[in-house]
Amino acid sequence: MDLLSMMKHRRSIRKYQNRPVEWEKLEKIAEAGIYAPNPGGRQGTKVIMLDDAELIETIGIVNADCENRNWNGRSVSADQPSIIDDLSIKSGFYGCPALGVVCIQKILKTHVNAIGAAFVTAQNMVMEAYALDVSSCIVGRAEATFEKPEMQALLAKWGLDEEYMPLVFVCLGYIDGPYPTAKPRSEGRLLYIKK
Repeated sequence: MDLLSMMKHRRSIRKYQNRPVEWEKLEKIAEAGIYAPNPGGRQGTKVIMLDDAELIETIGIVNADCENRNWNGRSVSADQPSIIDDLSIKSGFYGCPALGVVCIQKILKTHVNAIGAAFVTAQNMVMEAYALDVSSCIVGRAEATFEKPEMQALLAKWGLDEEYMPLVFVCLGYIDGPYPTAKPRSEGRLLYIKK
């Protein structure tokens, strides 16, 4: 499958089997992340990869508690409900068995280039995951999640340099249920200026 076809078919998955992702695949996914474009060649993102489902669930509950879950009736997905769609979902990581944490330097947290680098890193990771038949979902709220004292202790335990902070998560696992179809693209999102 060519890259554009992969991009068109890949979906954000929020229902995972209780099955671990092979560590070899997680290493490839993390490696794809650090090959993402970074402004000025800085290579400023760091990726933490976890495969401890119990720890991921604990962090995911903190993550969900950081979200305003009242979006005034707006829905994210009927096929793959989010914490916005279904208030009974307690974890912002949806029971995924593996999790990538993309980090940037704290001093750059308001720099659009650093924020963009973190999300491009996450995009590379989800595309590599898809190529390896691993489902994924990019989740935000990492900064708010790790502001909690118990979460700060985890970063210290993991040995993350104090100058870095988590910015975005990548949930990883094997889909539980049918693969969702793509939503139709909204009109008016492409503007071509021809010579």
